[in-house]
Amino acid sequence: MNVREYAFNCLCRVFIDKSYSNLDLDNILRTANLNDKDKALLTNIVYGTLQHYLLLSWEIKQRLTKKKQLKPKMEILLMLSLYQMRYLDKVPSYAIINEAVDIAKSLDGTWGANFANAILRTLSREKLEPKLEDFKDKYEYYQIIYNTPIWIIKMWEKYYGIQNTYAILNANLKEAPLTVRLDINHCSKEKLLQEEGFVSTNWLENAFYYTNKGNISQTTAFKKGYIAIQDESSQYVSLVLDPKPNERVLDMCAAPGSKLLHVASLMKDEGKILAIDIHEHRVQLMNNSLTKYGYHNVTTKCYDSTLLASKVRNNYFDKILLDAPCSGFGVVRRKPDIFLESTQEKLDGIVAIQEKLLENAYALLKQGGTLVYSTCTLSKQENDFQITKFISRHHDMKLIVEKQIFPFEHDSDGFYIAKMIKDSDNND
Repeated sequence: MNVREYAFNCLCRVFIDKSYSNLDLDNILRTANLNDKDKALLTNIVYGTLQHYLLLSWEIKQRLTKKKQLKPKMEILLMLSLYQMRYLDKVPSYAIINEAVDIAKSLDGTWGANFANAILRTLSREKLEPKLEDFKDKYEYYQIIYNTPIWIIKMWEKYYGIQNTYAILNANLKEAPLTVRLDINHCSKEKLLQEEGFVSTNWLENAFYYTNKGNISQTTAFKKGYIAIQDESSQYVSLVLDPKPNERVLDMCAAPGSKLLHVASLMKDEGKILAIDIHEHRVQLMNNSLTKYGYHNVTTKCYDSTLLASKVRNNYFDKILLDAPCSGFGVVRRKPDIFLESTQEKLDGIVAIQEKLLENAYALLKQGGTLVYSTCTLSKQENDFQITKFISRHHDMKLIVEKQIFPFEHDSDGFYIAKMIKDSDNND
């Protein structure tokens, strides 16, 4: 199986079977017999097609007769082929078309091969650009251009203003940088910078970009556990929590463990951390990471944190990190399939889970303790409004830090962070 066949099958599973692109692609990269160049091309095709699928689909359908309905797999094949023609200038169109024709033949025989060949050759000769006047209103137009549902664009405009909204939309079309966190317990900044490809960012002291084209897992820094792959906004969460050695810390939704490792590092492997996740396989991922990076002050458990207060001693933890499950609208650059299944109804369901998690966190936090609530989304319903409601229920919780990070600010993921202290002098 070649790269484009892998990409086609992956995208079919994402669009049709509703699999997660990052998990599906990661499985292929681990198991397929592909070299680093082919792995990079595969990743580019899958994520690039997802990032522009509405625009690609629009241009393809302009070339069809009005009565023609594309079968899902044929549309996916045409989209990934058109993506390569429009965005990958190093690959000649004839090679893209030839491979697409071969795949189309396996789908629909000679008819499918001839159809794909005709459509793609037409598209290769002339590019169509959507124009605002071709659509009912600006929202239908921007939905195509920015690959973002209309209801989300309107939500962002309402809560963040027009200028921020279009800055977010433009940022989401850019490739996310590969950012790492230096573990200063294991390596100095000066030593890391001696290794080729690592450069300092403009925000956090121990955050670095990896700029080489090669696989970061082959670097000395990664192999020896000097660095962990982690976006800057994610790193900032643990810095706001500010855990100290010998404190008792709870990480309520800890997997896959990037923030957990950072917290353990900041505590210098002293004190006690309880890390919870509801999925056993994700708990195992945390255990593997803790072993690799050499941290021993963490106990991991598989449990539902919406029920944790009935299982664990209340009023016990000095600090609690609640990196809550969320809609993920702040990490679209890394997971461009997030919008495929996003609805207001699903968002409402996530908000209800967040409320339960916050109530458990409140019960478990000791008086004078610190709670940090974070999400990787851009949704006031999950962020500001959620915390406002929480504090209205618990007047002894004092908000001392609140920050919405937009993806265009630091070229990082979009994040929301709220830091609260349980006031020992004002009990509910």
